[in-house]
Amino acid sequence: MSIVAALIVMSNLADPTATWIGADDPHLRYTGRIGHEAPDVAAFYYSATSVKTKFSGRSLALRFEEDGWGPANSFGVRIDGSPEIIFQLKANTDRTYVVANGLSNRMHGVEIYRRQDAYGGVAKFKGLWIDKGARLDFPPKPYSKRIEVYGDSVTAGSATEAFGFEGQSDDKVSFNNEDGVLNNGYSSYAAIAARRLKAEAHIQGIGGLSLLDGTGWFGGPVENCKGLVTTWDKLNPLPGQYSNWDFNRFMPDVVVIAIGQNDARGGRIADPTWKAEWKRSYKQILDGLHAHYPKAPFVLTTTILMHDMAWDDALKEIAAEYKSAPVTYFGYRRAGKGTPGHPRLVEEEEMGQELADYLNRLPGIWGRPAR
Repeated sequence: MSIVAALIVMSNLADPTATWIGADDPHLRYTGRIGHEAPDVAAFYYSATSVKTKFSGRSLALRFEEDGWGPANSFGVRIDGSPEIIFQLKANTDRTYVVANGLSNRMHGVEIYRRQDAYGGVAKFKGLWIDKGARLDFPPKPYSKRIEVYGDSVTAGSATEAFGFEGQSDDKVSFNNEDGVLNNGYSSYAAIAARRLKAEAHIQGIGGLSLLDGTGWFGGPVENCKGLVTTWDKLNPLPGQYSNWDFNRFMPDVVVIAIGQNDARGGRIADPTWKAEWKRSYKQILDGLHAHYPKAPFVLTTTILMHDMAWDDALKEIAAEYKSAPVTYFGYRRAGKGTPGHPRLVEEEEMGQELADYLNRLPGIWGRPAR
């Protein structure tokens, strides 16, 4: 029996024709807010979170457990810089997925990343199968530059791969595939900017996220929705499953916050009293992040998704008023005017390049060693 056939039928039990590598192997390097509450499990909550390694041999298969909380998660795999290999997890199952076979018999580099938004629930990586007698090796060292990005579905890469629907509203998109296949955090502006900057990135994009609880779209009916005030310090951001993030695990050189587009649902930016409370809450989040990242500057922004620019005006006011840390407002060339639907790949690339250029112009942010 070939290794491919063995992996397809084996039900996650040890197989004599393959080598099992657990998720806690030291040659696996994880990026992003990934949970390791159990030593042999890596829990993926956010899109664009990833694991990299090197493996020898001709074949690769991955074991994941899918919790069925939302639309089934999809993952992407790139081997030796190859085009993306996509596989979608089956909800409420713990199974192995064959992603490559017939490779040249040598050492290969691989990156495995979550494509799906936080709405997909929790995907638990258990480990991988490679050829019998094959081995892992350490991936390249991480980049010394480090950025952190907080945002909504645009930051998460939602609908980036609805090709042919650029500049159109999402109700024009033909979703012929299962829910989630058109979403890809790897193609979000935040991930694109990080690659162009050659920076390690922690990206917390949550579809529908606003600033305040009781606004936006994350969590169901508006009265139940949660905002950045609740999720900014979470490892698991799913309502009812919250766990806290250990900020000592990642020290960014700069923090980008892209919130303000979903706040119109339940928010009243034209009301001076409500706006003052919104700004106060935003500054409280900055205070919390600054306590963990005392040397990092903050960049406040939205995206090119069509929205009321009054939210951007409020961000400009916060940037001018906040004195505890360096804070600037960054506006994309087409901020608020680019597209009535989620940005597609070409539009995410536009934003990614603009953001990378802006961050590179900030004085001194890359001068500190990574921690």
